[in-house]
Amino acid sequence: MAYILPVNGDAQPVFAIDTQNGPVDSDTYLAGVPTNFAGPALDFFGIDLGADPSAQAGVNQAILAVLQAVQQLATVAIYQVAATANVTNMSIAVYPVSAWTATTLQAAIRAIGNVSTPYTYNFTGATVTNVGFRLASTATTAS
Repeated sequence: MAYILPVNGDAQPVFAIDTQNGPVDSDTYLAGVPTNFAGPALDFFGIDLGADPSAQAGVNQAILAVLQAVQQLATVAIYQVAATANVTNMSIAVYPVSAWTATTLQAAIRAIGNVSTPYTYNFTGATVTNVGFRLASTATTAS
């Protein structure tokens, strides 16, 4: 089959509104920096809430409390809660970048305290890490 060989362009993202506010070429491409074509740059955090938080996703329960704590300084773009007590059982992506650090977000979540009404959950041992953008995989044990 015949084709026309392109005379310009490369395999890099065409437009990066989140990191460079404009077109990207091989001279300005930032290797290792996630590019979000659909919106702003995001910070990604892994949170260990301790006990399995998946049963706490109802109205006025623990997951809502965490989301409200995060939204004091940032907007939650994406979040996921795992049905496990493993090291990272909640993941979130927020914007603007640098609104939270892992340390300040951890302090805000721990400040929720040991709640007994209207739900029961202890946030005082929560830990937060700035994991960067990573794809989840059930084929590996990476967290």
